[in-house]
Amino acid sequence: MVLRLDVTLSLRRVAVLMLWSVVLVAGVRGLWIATAGPDPGEQAWDDRTAAQLDFLTFGGASDGDPLADRADAMQRLFPEGRLFTLALTGLAWHHLVERAAVTAPDARDEVRSILALATNGPTRAPFGPAGGLPHGMFYEAWTAQLRLAARREGEEPDLALVASCRRLGAALDGATLFPDSYPGLAWPADAVVGASALAQCGELDSTYTRGARRWLARVRQQLDPETGLIPHDAVRPDARGSSTALMIPFLADIDPAFARDQYARFEATFGTRLLGVAPTVREYPHGRRGQGDIDSGPVVLGVSAPASVVGIAAARAVGDAETAEALRATVEAAGLPLQWRGERSYALGRLPVGDAFLAWASSLPLAEADAGPHP
Repeated sequence: MVLRLDVTLSLRRVAVLMLWSVVLVAGVRGLWIATAGPDPGEQAWDDRTAAQLDFLTFGGASDGDPLADRADAMQRLFPEGRLFTLALTGLAWHHLVERAAVTAPDARDEVRSILALATNGPTRAPFGPAGGLPHGMFYEAWTAQLRLAARREGEEPDLALVASCRRLGAALDGATLFPDSYPGLAWPADAVVGASALAQCGELDSTYTRGARRWLARVRQQLDPETGLIPHDAVRPDARGSSTALMIPFLADIDPAFARDQYARFEATFGTRLLGVAPTVREYPHGRRGQGDIDSGPVVLGVSAPASVVGIAAARAVGDAETAEALRATVEAAGLPLQWRGERSYALGRLPVGDAFLAWASSLPLAEADAGPHP
């Protein structure tokens, strides 16, 4: 018994030593990538993103639908896990197809397949009526984004998309600025995603675009007085890094100039370098501490991993390629990427929603660069 216990402890020590060796190598590699390493270029990033999508959509030994299984696993972690994983994966496919970054003939069909998963019974189940919408603003906003992505150029809009545009228009024109995602619970980021979809519904009827801009004009009267940013919570004025990073790409669909203004404030409020080296994003403004939660993940030395990943999308949405590349390099350094047989995953593939966020953020079209400096 004593011998077996000693052997077990020795194996554990070896395992811990191996783990710390991997972390150390990744850290040293990461410091070089984040500070001195060459940027691999847009095509290389796109290739890595396409490999991520192959992992999310097709990878693994599942007998069923690998993406649905991964989305189900995320649903067991938090209430929006399934829909987030599906929507972000579908939008990432859409972005790569639109930018001709992938040429697989069935890539465009993946968006429609993912839309079917995102609007089926298991995905709808957690979302009851809220905010004057059948399933609340979060569900309505993200499924509308997918419906728009699934529509092909010149194709007549389906009735479900038309109905979703109408519902979003009515909800965002109502007395409540930020319609509920769940009864009594509302988040500005969900409404921004919905307003972005409404602006894109302007392809069907220009009144929708005007409605999205009217809504944004109301929002601009309710900014955080300290930072000038859209608040994180519908009932408190404070802004946070994770939600601000998520909102900026969708604000760019409504008002690009306002998105650039929010981005400049976002950089000043949340931009940082972990340990003075790795470009990252804080969850709370400089000089303020806060706890991690389901939105931010663990907050380590003030830094939020989700905010840093989604910060890539914020930077790309306003044309700040330098910051987008620096943040992506940090993810490459710290995320323990693994690529095998054309499939790429991060964190050993144990958190698919994180892979989906990174794929979506990295796939976003790079806007024309603005003239402003970026710290």
